[in-house]
Amino acid sequence: MKFMIATVAAFAATAAALKITEPKENAQWDLSQTNTIKWDHVDSDPETFQLVLVNHITGGEDDVTIEDKVKTSDGEYKLTNFVAAPGATYSIKAFGTAKTNSGQLAESQTFNVTKSGVPTTTTSTGTVKPTSSGTPATSTGAAPSATSNAATALGVTFGVAGPLAAVFALLL
Repeated sequence: MKFMIATVAAFAATAAALKITEPKENAQWDLSQTNTIKWDHVDSDPETFQLVLVNHITGGEDDVTIEDKVKTSDGEYKLTNFVAAPGATYSIKAFGTAKTNSGQLAESQTFNVTKSGVPTTTTSTGTVKPTSSGTPATSTGAAPSATSNAATALGVTFGVAGPLAAVFALLL
């Protein structure tokens, strides 16, 4: 009798645990646009979990982490411009990341990716940094010079005084 009560309690706890409700079966996702992953949760679920896009055709070779620490209490995650090959056998899996609650927590129904997002690139043309005035200031990421000299090779730098030191060295 005790075993049966424990089994029913365990089943009830599992049935009420984290459940991915979107994407729905056969949903059509254009990953160049914003798509919403939604889930239901209970208080006993971990505070955060990992979301992974799973391609069932490749057998796990192309599984891609969407986000490592998703807040369970948010109930949804917006996925925008995500890169994945179009296909009809994708799902979203949630994995626990805590020592006490690791492993697969939930999986969505399978859905179709109709279009991939576009890979983003980083350039060294500039970075926008906030200033104390609230107006953004742009700084450029200059590439290092291809030339070097003995002083820089030894890790010695002279700043503005370098050219002056060179002139005085030639006069001596």
